[in-house]
Amino acid sequence: MKSISIICLLISQFSFCQLVKLSPGNSKPGFISLTRYDESRPAVKEQPEKDKGRIIQINIWYPSAANTRHTYFTDYVELIGKEIDASAANKNYRQKGIDKYFEWPASAGADKNQFTGFLKKKIPMLGYKNAKWVKQESPLVMLVHGYAADYAYMGEYLASFGYIVIQVPVKGTTQYALDYEGKGLETQVLDYEFAFSVFKKEFPYYSGEAAVAGFSFGGQSAVALALRNKSLPSGRQGIKSVISLDGGIGSVFGAQLLSNQTYYREEDIVVPILHLYNPEDPYTDLTWFKSIPYSERFLAAMKNMQHGHFTSFGLLNKIVPGIMGKETADPGNGYEAIMLLTKEFLNQSLNKSLEASGNFFEHQKKVNGWIEDCMAEINIKALGTS
Repeated sequence: MKSISIICLLISQFSFCQLVKLSPGNSKPGFISLTRYDESRPAVKEQPEKDKGRIIQINIWYPSAANTRHTYFTDYVELIGKEIDASAANKNYRQKGIDKYFEWPASAGADKNQFTGFLKKKIPMLGYKNAKWVKQESPLVMLVHGYAADYAYMGEYLASFGYIVIQVPVKGTTQYALDYEGKGLETQVLDYEFAFSVFKKEFPYYSGEAAVAGFSFGGQSAVALALRNKSLPSGRQGIKSVISLDGGIGSVFGAQLLSNQTYYREEDIVVPILHLYNPEDPYTDLTWFKSIPYSERFLAAMKNMQHGHFTSFGLLNKIVPGIMGKETADPGNGYEAIMLLTKEFLNQSLNKSLEASGNFFEHQKKVNGWIEDCMAEINIKALGTS
């Protein structure tokens, strides 16, 4: 009877995140969402409480004591409805969150009823909502661009391996819609610098080891964050590695946007960079990665991964097939490969054990042979090469 209970527990653990190939780490991921106001900047136009300054939702995954209920994916979706209005008067936040999150899939012809049906099931995830923190210093990862729901699986997975993960929802400078230009990049950087300062003030668990990962437009914002935070006031080293999840830095537009920033200098880009991308995207251009010879660069083209699949939609596709369009190829285990490569890159880059010889990818293929089927091509750029 005891063995049956253990088997059921293991089965339930793997059903939490709909993971097939991956197992979580030993830490129990907690999740908390904070609302703070940056008084140094004005509120966005759509924000009801304009006298407090710019509203910033700060979402944090962390190693916890696991003493509360599990998170559900709907918890993350509902947060979207509270992003610019966290007041008690906002009664319709659930529907607002669902409608906003499903805008992209709806534009691709996905079935909203399938998605809402999944949310209603309230399948437990790995995380524990508002759980007590484990009082230990941990490395920090910032996930840039999108909503908490876009990183729900990634955030919980990384936290289960002892990382603290911070995410700030994307919004524009003076209005909710993002400015897809230089000021939009600057706004993302300022939002994360504010969130980072809040985190350090309220939660004394930062080890001094930090990395940043950016999806889409957040790819160039991630590099900008690394450039702006090469060192910290505490004297500890700043951001030590960058991950681009089909990031805009892999395009002419994104690279030019970044290089136009006043603080941009190629010789200052010295941290290792992992770029995972969709090779079928007509805007893919890897020229920028050849122009930064002081950084180790690890590039992998992913199979059957449309842009949206580099977020939680890549895993949701298992539950809601065709969530990024009925004609879109099934990404298979592609998003799990991205989660694994992200975690391993963080482990090695923060521990200074990365080697530019290609050992990173080769080791992962040797240990986790299934990821080779998820990658179409890999490319390594060692220090001093272009």
